[in-house]
Amino acid sequence: MRAMSWVARMVEQRLADAARAGELDAGPLEGKPIPGIDEHRPDGWWAEQFVRRELSHDRRKVAVEAAAKACVAYWKADSEADVVALVRAANEAITAATRRQSFAWHNFDVVTSRRGRVRSRRAGRWSPRGRPTPAAVRR
Repeated sequence: MRAMSWVARMVEQRLADAARAGELDAGPLEGKPIPGIDEHRPDGWWAEQFVRRELSHDRRKVAVEAAAKACVAYWKADSEADVVALVRAANEAITAATRRQSFAWHNFDVVTSRRGRVRSRRAGRWSPRGRPTPAAVRR
């Protein structure tokens, strides 16, 4: 058995004291599972989530501005028919925006496959220490 350093002993002692005092007990979230912890995530999943969050933020900002303008237009409408026409136009705009919510311009499969090809090429040319491998030198 290896002897512990004085720092490790001090840390162990403080942890034991805190555990005895109940300072390390979990609070009201004790036992709450982390959402999606068991799911397999493909390469680039975090980038896709980031893009979705950012696009949703941008859409929300545009929607709030449009709603403010529409609210003013509703109150300035001259007749009930004008209000109905404005509401129809707003509903059509919402439907069109919902249909456009596509992430096709972010083709993550292409990005991750290209990343994999680049990594495999680099793996064939360079060793982990940053020196060329014998196979790469012969080329």
